[in-house]
Amino acid sequence: MKIEVTARRLTVDAKTKDTIAKRLEKLSKVLPREAEAKVVVRLEKRGVLVEVTITARQRTWAAEAVAADQLTAAQSALERVEAQAKKTKARVKDEKKHTTSGVRSPEAALPLEKAPAPREKAPRTESYEARRMFDEDALHAFDRSKREVLVYRDPSDEQLRVLYRRKDGAVVILTPR
Repeated sequence: MKIEVTARRLTVDAKTKDTIAKRLEKLSKVLPREAEAKVVVRLEKRGVLVEVTITARQRTWAAEAVAADQLTAAQSALERVEAQAKKTKARVKDEKKHTTSGVRSPEAALPLEKAPAPREKAPRTESYEARRMFDEDALHAFDRSKREVLVYRDPSDEQLRVLYRRKDGAVVILTPR
């Protein structure tokens, strides 16, 4: 891994440089081979700011930390970058684990015996008296209620009608022949 350390308004300690180099070499096991690291250490009013940016292929990991001394700021920024890189590596590994291969095994080519269909739950039953109402009244009552189905009796011909809401949200009236 190529490492570039830049200092602004101060000089970087040898111990800080060694820590940065060791941590990034350790991190190179997780990162792609062609990864490049740029570390900027600069003095600011609030303390020492360390920015770590790692670029590889199509991904960039970046973190910054401020502390009273160089070593603490560098360690904090490197910990954040390590966490980002490990999370990315785990995500890529998980995605690869869940993809299926285009090649089928010989067992998959053989027809499988049909497994018994899972038992479905018995339909829910409710009983109530079908009230007499006109279509407009039934639609109005249906819109106000939380029910999925409304059964009513049309006063003009005394036939049962069923009003229900489809999955797409449309309301339908069923009338028997």
